[in-house]
Amino acid sequence: MAKPQLRELSIDEVADPAAPARSEGGFGDLNELAESIRAVGIIEPIVVARRNGKYEVVAGHRRLLAARMVRLPRVPCVIHDTFAAAEEAVMLHENIHRADLNPVDEARFFQRIAEKVANDLDQVAALVRERRDYIENRLRLLDGDEDVLGAVAAGLVSLGVAAELNLYHDPAARRAHLALAIEGGATVTLVRQWRKQANQFYELQQTRHESPAPPAESTPAPITPAPFTCYFCGSTDHVEAMEQIYIHKPCKGLLKNALGERFSG
Repeated sequence: MAKPQLRELSIDEVADPAAPARSEGGFGDLNELAESIRAVGIIEPIVVARRNGKYEVVAGHRRLLAARMVRLPRVPCVIHDTFAAAEEAVMLHENIHRADLNPVDEARFFQRIAEKVANDLDQVAALVRERRDYIENRLRLLDGDEDVLGAVAAGLVSLGVAAELNLYHDPAARRAHLALAIEGGATVTLVRQWRKQANQFYELQQTRHESPAPPAESTPAPITPAPFTCYFCGSTDHVEAMEQIYIHKPCKGLLKNALGERFSG
């Protein structure tokens, strides 16, 4: 499948659709659109396909009529080699901009398109008229944790939170923090902090496991503390033994005064 081209065409090269979706009276008042085009030009290109030596309109007939009203000499067009390819691109564009598509729906939709074009993401981006990084961010969901994917599909966590969770090295820490994120509505910034701490701890553990055991007479290596510190007692522990709480800032001050030296926050 050849990639669509975006370029300006002479308005005389662009032909009306052979079977327009609207009758002549179905376009409404074109004067407002014509004045907008006169002022700023055509913002969204017309979709056309090569046919009988001309470029037939597939989508954007109303824009073409308004452009003729103001005698615009050239119009921006997305050009497809065949009418079928152009119609498919328009269908994809309309489907992907439905309001009820969540990031997981989009990811699966993009994956189906990618399979049809030999996983050429630039071509997928051209077909659906989205940025490549937008498409890549959603496709990464499908390569990540199934529980995270399910949480995004259910609307329990955002795409940004899911992206951070999928960067965890330790699956157990990821599951624990996914539960916390769902329960407490964690922000991307908070989950990023959790992820950095958890990955640091995991890497330290891996380093200790990979290092040769020290000689019996040497001093034992200190035990690396867990990266999560209790707000009240100051001791550290694994996240599974902790519980997320919320406290007002003024209440924190009162608590500090009441506990005195025992307070660690």
